Order: sequence, then C-alpha cells, then structure tokens
Amino acid sequence: MIFAMRRPISFFAILATLNACGHKDDTQPATLSEAKAQADSAAAVMAKLGRHGPSGHRYGPPTGKIRVANVLELNGQPSGPVDLYDTRSPDSTATPLIKSLAFGQISDYVSPRAADDYANSPSNLYIFPAGTKQASAPYGDRIDNVGYASSDQTTVALGPTRFAGTAGIALPALDEAGHRLNANRDSLRAIPSGQALLVLLQANMNADSLPEQYLMIDGTCPLTSSYPKNRIPTAAGTDINFAVAPGTHTLGIVTSPRGHGLLNCSGKQLGQTTSVTVAAGQSYAVVVYGLPSDGIRVLAAPIASP
Repeated sequence: MIFAMRRPISFFAILATLNACGHKDDTQPATLSEAKAQADSAAAVMAKLGRHGPSGHRYGPPTGKIRVANVLELNGQPSGPVDLYDTRSPDSTATPLIKSLAFGQISDYVSPRAADDYANSPSNLYIFPAGTKQASAPYGDRIDNVGYASSDQTTVALGPTRFAGTAGIALPALDEAGHRLNANRDSLRAIPSGQALLVLLQANMNADSLPEQYLMIDGTCPLTSSYPKNRIPTAAGTDINFAVAPGTHTLGIVTSPRGHGLLNCSGKQLGQTTSVTVAAGQSYAVVVYGLPSDGIRVLAAPIASP
C-alpha cells in the first residue's frame, strides 16, 4: 500500500489564516476579545511548532530539573568543556541547554524537553564536546538510561571509567527529588536544626586503583550523620552526609592507601581545598573528583528546593 505524504502547512500560512479570521472585513478592526483570541491562537501555534524537531518529531514539555558536574578525566587527564542537548541529533538551529561547561564546574539546573509528546514521557540530556554537534565515543550518549520524570531533580557527575581497556564516562548521580529518592535516603538527609548539610557525590568512584578517600572539614574528618553508630571516619561515597554549622568552611580530601581505612585524620596531609559558605537549613552537594595523578578534590553547590 502506498501512502501519499501530505505537504506540511507553513507557520506563516497558519498565522495568515488566524489574522483573516480575526477581522470581519478589511476596513472594520477586530474587537478587543477577537484580538485577544487571535493572539492566544497564534501563541498556541508557536508553542506547538516549538515542540517539533527538524524531522517533524514531536517533543513534550520541559521535564525534570537536572544539573551536571563536569569532572570527567579521560586517560588520566582532565577533559575539555562539554555541551549538553536534549536531542541526540541536534541540527544547525539547536542550541545547547548547558553550554561550554568546563572541567571542574557544575551547571545550573535545566529542564530538558520530554523525548515524546505523550503523558509521562521522560526527558534526556546528551553529551557533546563543546562547539560540536556530532560526537564519537565516549561522547554522544545520554546521561541517564532511564530518563527524567517531571518530579525528578538530580545532580549528575561526568566521571571517569574504563571498559574493556577503553576510557569512558561514568555517570554517578545524586537524586535530590522524585520517584528515585526512597524514604530511607530522604530521612538521612534531614537537616539538623540550626545547621547545614553537606551531601557527598563521589564522581571518581569508577576510576581504577583509587586510595581510600575521606572528607576533611576545617582540618578534621568529622563523623557522618548517615551512620550515627560509627565512631571512626567514614570513607567518601555518594549519599554520605555531614552536618555543619552555618558559616564558611574549608573542604578537602585526605587519602589512605587502598584497603587501609583511617581511624582518624590526625597528621594527614590535605590536598587541594575548596571554601564554601553555608546557611542554616540548606543542603549542599559536594562532588568528590580527581585522580591521584592530579589531586583528589571537591566542588560544592547548594541543592535547590524541589
């Protein structure tokens, strides 16, 4: 069976039709209500056209709230800046949702378009080297293999990994709101009265042969609020939480040989540090990244209210 392709109606033709319907004749102006209806119709047309890709694919509305930390190292070296799009095949008219995100930076939150225009369709983001719209491995893939629901809020780290001897991109994530945040993790993130909370995201967890890593705050390795029965420092990992007083704090990472945990951090040499000022009642994502060859360190940013 042969199907005939229907010629698409141009946007300007639609607007011309709307304009004609909004006037009774060429000499009599539209009433205020007619003019408003005409404007509303035009706006609806523009919104619908804006949800179509270049091939006619229909996208859904902005879905989820996602930000990205570029802490990717490839073959032991910091990567270059990246762009992120909400389509796998951006055309010449597409602009990145996250543009030129440099190594060691964390983006603002963005809301990608849903992949399709049906109820509960998830959204995605795709990684490209900055300034390019075609990518070879390990770039070009999406940063979540499930997709983001409308209620999701997530910080995703672009971290290092290796697969079959080839450098790749690991995607550890800190779920901050939505259906993937279970009740147990949510309860562990309760902020003690009058304090702030630091929530770790270990971006280098898939790197080879890492030493043990511990967060040092103002010269000591505090006990985590995630495991209140622990009486010795807890190694860094995603969703390890630390309550701190409001004010400015110096954060860094101390290490111990792989397989040798620390009883305390006394006398341990601190690497590169980050200064962060925190407010009572606010939580902060603290991204642990880097390799022993160039220093393991952290970056911090407030977690937005869902």
